[in-house]
Amino acid sequence: MNFFSLNKEKNENNWESHFALKPEDISFQLHFFDLYSGDEKKLLANLREVLQKLNRPDLSGPVYLIVRELLTNSLKAVYKKIYLEYFIAEMGMSDLGYEDWLSIFKTEIDTHMAENFANLCREKNIFVKFNMTPLAKGLLIEIINDGVPSEIEWERLQKSLTESKKNTNMAYLFTDEDDENDLKKEGAGIGVPLISMMLRNLDLDLDNFKVIMEDNKTISKLFFPFTLFPRKN
Repeated sequence: MNFFSLNKEKNENNWESHFALKPEDISFQLHFFDLYSGDEKKLLANLREVLQKLNRPDLSGPVYLIVRELLTNSLKAVYKKIYLEYFIAEMGMSDLGYEDWLSIFKTEIDTHMAENFANLCREKNIFVKFNMTPLAKGLLIEIINDGVPSEIEWERLQKSLTESKKNTNMAYLFTDEDDENDLKKEGAGIGVPLISMMLRNLDLDLDNFKVIMEDNKTISKLFFPFTLFPRKN
């Protein structure tokens, strides 16, 4: 079942009748420039508070891990956009080859914790948006960043989604031979398989996770149905 197609409208009565809560009691929005300046702790605190209200505090860990993985990927995408538009173009380095600029980008991420990129994001007011929204049949989390993946990134994401649906564990990640140069493995990693595994542990399938491109933005969506949140007697 594709839950996204069933939840286009908010339904306040559902939430109030199930939990004696108003939608505004469990919805929140955050903006992220990085994951090291305190906003990450705010996210975890808010998730714990909402899931406590929904009688599932035990979900705080899995949901937080999934969301953090998505935020990390979205921030990297924003930093890459910043890097291309400002570092390379404005510094007159546009003649760099693909592998060269990607190598410099990864080095900057690894050596400076992306602090330079985060500061530039603040200066330009470019951020990753987190939304938690109650819908008619459950809870929707959206993580939104400006820009869309490159063709390489999008192909790898689709391949990862397909493989994750077919495999019930992550062992295949360590046995699959891939002759591509490491520098070209944009979007590679354990993000989607990890999300798939955690969704399965919650008795949910990968249809509850979706990535779309819309209005020059990339939106990751996670849906958690009412069945995860029992009423308190």
